[in-house]
Amino acid sequence: MDRQASLRAFLAQYFPTFICAFFLACFSLSAAISLASSTFFRSDPERARYSFLAAVFLGLFLAFSHFVMIRGREWGAWVIAAFYVVCLLVVLPTYSYRPHMAAYVIGLLFPLAGLLLLNSQRHREMRQKLVELRHLRQAATAKYKKR
Repeated sequence: MDRQASLRAFLAQYFPTFICAFFLACFSLSAAISLASSTFFRSDPERARYSFLAAVFLGLFLAFSHFVMIRGREWGAWVIAAFYVVCLLVVLPTYSYRPHMAAYVIGLLFPLAGLLLLNSQRHREMRQKLVELRHLRQAATAKYKKR
């Protein structure tokens, strides 16, 4: 009962921050792919296929990096931060192709908001608690294997 209450308290405090960061990463990815395919690959007849494949593989990579972060690995957050930066760097040079201004601003806003959220105090606390949980799991596993 105590364990379930602590899980509820943890989720109530940190789940909105986690899911918001995840959705911002998904929206950053979609905005970056959309702007890149409509500007850099404008004349390529296969751009829809390439956009789809990029979205699938990068989406899986993004989900994996969030899973790794949930499991308490610190490098997962660094991968997510690098993902936001890459999305931002893909969107920035599309300005010279004169994309729709709302799409461009949204493409800039999502990764910047994601980086801001990733750097927030609540997200840092969540990552620290997840690392502590990983250490507790490792200690319990080591204790169980000693038997």
